[in-house]
Parts: sequence; C-alpha cells; structure tokens
Amino acid sequence: MRIKLNRFAFISPTPNTTWVFAEISDDEANYTTVEVGSRAAADALKGLAQLLSDEDIDDEAHISDMLGLGEASLRTDITVATAVSGLRTATAQLQAMRADVALSEFLGAPRQSNQPGQPESVELYANINRALFATRRTPDDFVRMAARAVDAGFSTIKCAPFDEVRPPSSPSRILDDASLGLARVRAVRNAIGPEIGLLVDCHSRFERDTAPLIVEELAKLEVGWFEEPVQPTTNSDDLAEIARWAPMPVAGGEAGYGVEFFDELLESGAASIVMPDIKYCGGAVEVVEIGRRAEVRDRGFSIHSPSGPISLLASGHATAAVPNSMPLEHAVYETAWRAELIDPPERVEGGRLWLPSSAGLGTSVNWDILERFGRVWKP
Repeated sequence: MRIKLNRFAFISPTPNTTWVFAEISDDEANYTTVEVGSRAAADALKGLAQLLSDEDIDDEAHISDMLGLGEASLRTDITVATAVSGLRTATAQLQAMRADVALSEFLGAPRQSNQPGQPESVELYANINRALFATRRTPDDFVRMAARAVDAGFSTIKCAPFDEVRPPSSPSRILDDASLGLARVRAVRNAIGPEIGLLVDCHSRFERDTAPLIVEELAKLEVGWFEEPVQPTTNSDDLAEIARWAPMPVAGGEAGYGVEFFDELLESGAASIVMPDIKYCGGAVEVVEIGRRAEVRDRGFSIHSPSGPISLLASGHATAAVPNSMPLEHAVYETAWRAELIDPPERVEGGRLWLPSSAGLGTSVNWDILERFGRVWKP
C-alpha cells in the first residue's frame, strides 16, 4: 500500500483547545482522517509523509523503521512521535477499509453487528475540565458541570482541580496551595454522591514529598484514581515511590510512546492504570498492544482522549478491541457543533460512545464545517 497526505485542517472549539486533522489516502482511493495534536506535529507529519510517498507499506508497524526512527528517539520527541502515531493510525484505518471491516474488528474485536452481545459501544467517563475553562472555575462551576454530565448518563466524572499549585512547594504549605483544588473536589463529591465515580487528574503539579498529603485528602473523598501527580516520562522513580504508598490506584502515561515505555511503568510499579493516548503512543495498533499487555499483568487500561471526535472514535475502536478495558475519556461540552464535525455525526448517548459499523474508522470529516469554523490547507 502507498499512502498520500492530502490536506490538513486546524480548528479551535475553545481558546484552550485546538484540534488538528490530517487526511490521508491510499492507492485504492480510500480516504481517512487522523488527529495530530498540534501544528508542529502536522509539519512533522508532512515531512515524514514525503519520505514515504514512494514506499510500499505492508504493515503499519514498519513505518517507524522505514523512517529510520527508533523507539528510544520517539520517546524523547513528542512532536515526531505524534506524527509517526498519526501515520500508523491512518495506515491501520486504511488497511481496515481495504479489508472491508470496522477498525475495531481489524484491531481484534468481535465483528460488529446488530445482534445482542456484539460490541457496538464503549463506556465513557466525562472529563469536565476543558469545558470549565469558559467559567470562573469556582467549586460551584465544577458542581454544575459534573451535574450536567451525570444527568446525561455518565457514571464517572473526572476533573483537574489544582490550578493554583505550582511546584516547587513543600509539605508545610502544600495543603494551603491546594486548598481551593480540594474544595472543588469536595464540592463535586458532595453533589454527585457516593454512587458516581470521581477521578482526579493532577497534571504533574506535585512532588514526591507533597503528593502524600494530597492523596490522603483525596482518599477521604473516595476518589477513584490519582492521575499523574508527577510526570511519568521524566520522574518515573518518584511516581513509583508515590504509588507504593498511595491508598488508591495511580494512573498515567498519556505522553508516553511505545509498548516498552508502558511495560516499564507497570514493571516498576509506577502506575497500576496505564493511560496511553492514541495520538502519541504509536497509534491504534500500538495502543491495543499496550492494553493487552496491561491486561496480562492484571493492571488497568484506560485510553487518554481529551480530544476531538476523530481521535475519540479511533480510541473507541481500540477500546473495544481490548477485553476488560476501563472507560474511555471524553472531554465534554466544549462546543455545540462537535458532533456535526464528522459524518455520520458523533453519537454519545447514555455515557457511551456508539461505534459506526462501516469499514475503517466508519466516519469522515465534515470539511464544510472545518472551513467554516477553522482553516483548511494543502501540504
């Protein structure tokens, strides 16, 4: 198979969120789209696609080798890792189209159908954080957004409450630094009650000696996981130390590339729930392999996806291909026209993402909306 990069699109649903798309086709006139995270990654993808333009690709796993890029180098350059991940995911989606199967089936899920028991949807959890950037981010704002998600059928809510914490801090002052963040979490827990799951993303705002005091407070609020109190790609030893005494699962890995990175997280005990992002980790096939290796170790797997509808859908297909996956992340309520950005429209109902059954990703980008709200350009 030969692939061709056709066009890019850039759109900002909010001042804090950007979605960048790349349309890629094959030599049988199949077209598919991937999200690539940033304009810098789009530029990198353009260069790599040119290097592959005259190459026959027989397996998406060979792309990094064909480009002369080893896993060690990709683990240290997220921009190039994102470009490679996009190319690998696009190739997998095109391979699924050529085989006339849904991406989930290509990745190993049972065949989709309308028969009972077949995987047609995956469970989501609601990340309310990005929608809250349009508010003052008071505890009451957090409560209102969480209540909206619960009313829509989500059974698990995630927030990132610690805006005011900036390392370095110290054990003597960390509870003061984090007091408003803890008040946000406490308000949400009191509002949604004990039956709804509550997750907290720390965005690497803590350190080895401050995280114990924070996780102790979060445990009192029955928080379900402690996500990235420190950055796992640069502080995995500190994260492993935190995980040893944390009274709840430690989750993370959103910026990591490749199965070896996630194997190391699990083997060191730095995380008991891995959260690869399909845009960064090596793509759709790689993320499924990461999930299956986590399952063999009896650890959790939840794809990181505070992204646009294309990345969410690809992540949904991958989630369906990994038995016993935990719910998939969905950044809710950023824009009213999100669902219409793809055709058929994104279907999120009852806290679940419904997967198209047609070949490949099962959807295409609505380029009219992209041109209306964003910018489209040729490579």
